[in-house]
Amino acid sequence: DDYREEIINAISADFMDWAIDFFKKIAQAKIEDKSIDLDWYKKYFLQNENFTSDETAIFSGTNKKTITNIYGSATKEIVIDAANRNFDYVADLISSLEKEGDSNVAIAIKVSYNKVNVELNLAESLIVINALATKKIAIRGGAWSSIGKQVEKPLLVKLCKMCHIADEHIDSSIFKKDKSKNVDRETDFKLLKGDKIYRIEVKLMGRGNPESADAVIARDSDILIADTLSVQNKNQLNHLGIYFVELRDNKNVLQDFAKILKQIGIAYTL
Repeated sequence: DDYREEIINAISADFMDWAIDFFKKIAQAKIEDKSIDLDWYKKYFLQNENFTSDETAIFSGTNKKTITNIYGSATKEIVIDAANRNFDYVADLISSLEKEGDSNVAIAIKVSYNKVNVELNLAESLIVINALATKKIAIRGGAWSSIGKQVEKPLLVKLCKMCHIADEHIDSSIFKKDKSKNVDRETDFKLLKGDKIYRIEVKLMGRGNPESADAVIARDSDILIADTLSVQNKNQLNHLGIYFVELRDNKNVLQDFAKILKQIGIAYTL
């Protein structure tokens, strides 16, 4: 079955938890500081040592990874400085939008916490919306990457068990780089037949991702297990002599995997 729905549900749950906690912090900060401009937000969310550098970056509308890519480092000092400068830019942008914007459009977020109400004006609301959007993107990116990796190895282990492959032919160990080699790329799984090692790459990306097939070339893999493959992907893999199994809408996954096992000489039973 497709694992994407579980990831979407996990993303939504994590984001909702974070958003509720964020709004609580906003209410507390707004209640404690009576500033009529955005200084209260900057003081509480960007200059508060109680928050991690990751949190500070998100509150400013950017993320730590982006800051690292720009500055080549992510020390707390660099992150805080970059976050403050990004916040100032966004605040200036919002100010310009307020002056040039449609006077008939108004945005205001009202937050009630412990029976106390606070209302955010247009600029404050847009700053908050920007932080929420940044956090959602960060959660989404992390979830697809980490959960995808958690799915890949168990999927191969399950396929091998369903084909009753002997343990001596299976290598699902954690990758350790061979320093004796000039190039040793990580692979998701290995099948062993005597001295021969068959490297398996798992790609669970959907349509519109031609790099699925490219990944097996870069990692010098022998077998590709993929969610979806285009006709061009399949032609390319056949041309290169790389075995593959497509999972999407395929009722014969086990049989297709077994055909590969037969071709490489590994005993199996269905």
